[in-house]
Amino acid sequence: MPAVSGHPRGRPVHELSASTGKSTRGAYRVSAADPVATPGGERPQRWSPWMAGLLMLAGVAGTLFLYRGLQSAEDASLARYVDNLAGYIEADMLADMREQMNAHRRMSARLAHYGLADREGWELNAELFLDHYDYYRTLAVLGPDLTVRWIRNRDLEVVGPGETFPVDEDFRPAVSRAGATGEMVATRPRFLPDGRPGISLVSPIGTGDEHVGYLATTMDIPAAIDAMIPALFRESLDLHAVARGRNVYPFPPEAEPARWDAGFTVDMDNDEAGFLFEFAVSDEIREQLSTAMPEVVLLSGILLSLLLAAVVYLGLNASGQALVMSRANRRLEEEIGEREAAERELAFLVNHDGLTGLPNRFGISEYLADLIERHGDHESQLAVLFLDLDQFKDINDSLGHQLGDQLLCEVPRRLAGVLRDRDFVGRHGGDEFLIAVERADREQVEQLAANILRALDGGFAVEDHRLFISGSIGIAYYPESGRSVSELIQNADTALFKAKNAGRNQFAVFTREMFAQAQHRLHLSRDIRHALEDGDFRVVYQPIIDIRDLSMIGVEALLRWEHSDGYAVPPQEFIRVAEETGIIGRLGQFALDRALSDMAHWKSLSADLPWLAVNVSGAQIHEAGFAEQLSVLLHQHRIEPEQLHLEITEEVLIENLARNRRMLHKLDEIGMRIVVDDFGVGYSSLSYLKNFPISVVKIDRGFVRDIVSDPEDQAITRTICSLAGDLGMQTVAEGVETDEQLALLASYRCSFAQGFLFSRPAEADDIAEMIAGSLPWREESAG
Repeated sequence: MPAVSGHPRGRPVHELSASTGKSTRGAYRVSAADPVATPGGERPQRWSPWMAGLLMLAGVAGTLFLYRGLQSAEDASLARYVDNLAGYIEADMLADMREQMNAHRRMSARLAHYGLADREGWELNAELFLDHYDYYRTLAVLGPDLTVRWIRNRDLEVVGPGETFPVDEDFRPAVSRAGATGEMVATRPRFLPDGRPGISLVSPIGTGDEHVGYLATTMDIPAAIDAMIPALFRESLDLHAVARGRNVYPFPPEAEPARWDAGFTVDMDNDEAGFLFEFAVSDEIREQLSTAMPEVVLLSGILLSLLLAAVVYLGLNASGQALVMSRANRRLEEEIGEREAAERELAFLVNHDGLTGLPNRFGISEYLADLIERHGDHESQLAVLFLDLDQFKDINDSLGHQLGDQLLCEVPRRLAGVLRDRDFVGRHGGDEFLIAVERADREQVEQLAANILRALDGGFAVEDHRLFISGSIGIAYYPESGRSVSELIQNADTALFKAKNAGRNQFAVFTREMFAQAQHRLHLSRDIRHALEDGDFRVVYQPIIDIRDLSMIGVEALLRWEHSDGYAVPPQEFIRVAEETGIIGRLGQFALDRALSDMAHWKSLSADLPWLAVNVSGAQIHEAGFAEQLSVLLHQHRIEPEQLHLEITEEVLIENLARNRRMLHKLDEIGMRIVVDDFGVGYSSLSYLKNFPISVVKIDRGFVRDIVSDPEDQAITRTICSLAGDLGMQTVAEGVETDEQLALLASYRCSFAQGFLFSRPAEADDIAEMIAGSLPWREESAG
């Protein structure tokens, strides 16, 4: 375990008086002196100047003494503040280091338990480890001879499987110690290949006769320190870290302050593998914690001394002198109050969001930890609600961050109208808020969630705008949904994900099934990445038929994936996961490149080439340079832009109207045609048919399936065909399976059709034969 030595946590900077609640430090009070008189009541005129002078000297001496005392008190106050801050940072870093080192130990123990045959389990754990601790650069499983078995690299140029892991004068002794002790060992800090300071951790996999190798990680020291220390502290402090006499933080090194205010040492597992942390409080914080009180006391004391001497000398009224001194005392108390207020404000900022004034992540975690400790392990009425604002990103993108920030400040005011006084609300970050509810049963909690959604749905007046948003809420109950702060927040977030997927503007309660689904998404996301690398995805094509003469006018590219376990993964499942995990860009790029490559091959066989329809996700459209990337692909494969049809769902169109309008007009100007997929089942709006450059509307198969027997489906389909025709657009009916359906569509003047009546999705070679003239399905359909 890493040992940490340094300053302990200090007590509060001010100690408060039990009776008044005010700081008693430095409360210097002066009382008026009685005039000096002779026994007969007459002032000794001859001695008055000497007495006045002595009183003035005594007053100045006392003032200087008090001045130095106040300066020492301010220095002590700053020192206590620094001690508190050092203790906070030190404890935080220690907790983070323990967590990551325990994660390292658990991974090596798992490898020892399951053996080195479970590569899939290691890959999953390695991915989770590197995602969570993003300052680790390398994670490797080594054999006893330091040959690399498995390795995951972030960005360093290192060896691959089968090669010897690079070692230096520090690494090999660490490996020897790890093997001898059976414990995790840290190397001395050193410089990585890219010049940044780093450190390695080595754990043995198994002991004795069961020893099979080592688990090795490489940590980027500056990145790790940045991750462990909150940004607020980094901005308030000049932080400096030294290892083996070399600066390792900040990197590259910066000019050091004239003196350091505090420091502590973090040792990994030996004196050499450790860091000395020193920091100096920024000038801004010093100004907040210091006052002009010592100088005021000095000046006031000298003036008071002069005044006292003058009173004695001139025989002024004692009550006038008392009034002056009372004012001086009052000013001193005001200075003390100002300093206390500055310290309270700084303590508030550490645990609160600077924009909304609500508790931030630190404040939320502290509050929930106190709640959990208070409730204990027994059943209790405690719930955590994770609120995310829908459509907030669109407001930020279209109207600017300043307006978005004002909207975020309005949300807590709206929540206050539905929350109880004892309910807690904090800002978790971005457009996410967290609410803790005590002493309420499930029915009350879920009613509260519904009330919150209704309150948000009413619109917000911000400057000259009327903004409309909705919210989604995930709910986790203690203790069945988690017994720790991190579990409760994570599981509430999982439920929030479920609510968003269900259509937004609703809430969902965490269940263990959700956890299993989240694990399934994680596994599927990993498998998608591997399938892309291994070339397991393929593209098939379904012909699109001109209803007038039953000729093949186009083909739609469809992505298919047969999992390594032998089952076909439904496209809607892996495409949804790819969109949620950010892989859709790579997957879409693969489908476009493969489809255009096949089309180039068909073009070499026949001049009568059908157009190609490809589905495009919202994430692809919003990628920078998407239009330019398509132009490059078309040029590479020598395909004319008008032969490429881009199919986009209605939901994608309305995500950000202004941005999407610009992008689609850009694609239209290049020559590509825009197709609205599954028209009528999403957010159908006549306005986007008018404002977007749409060429083709696809009628969803749900309307075609029962078109022969359902009058409503007939009316909807007929209206879509008529509307599209009046707007100069063409229509494609999906899922056509019978001649009766085709006949009705022809009577509605539908332009094109696709479905099993003509052809199932076919391989590229089969499409090539159809283009070449072998089209038996055309004759069968015509007959």
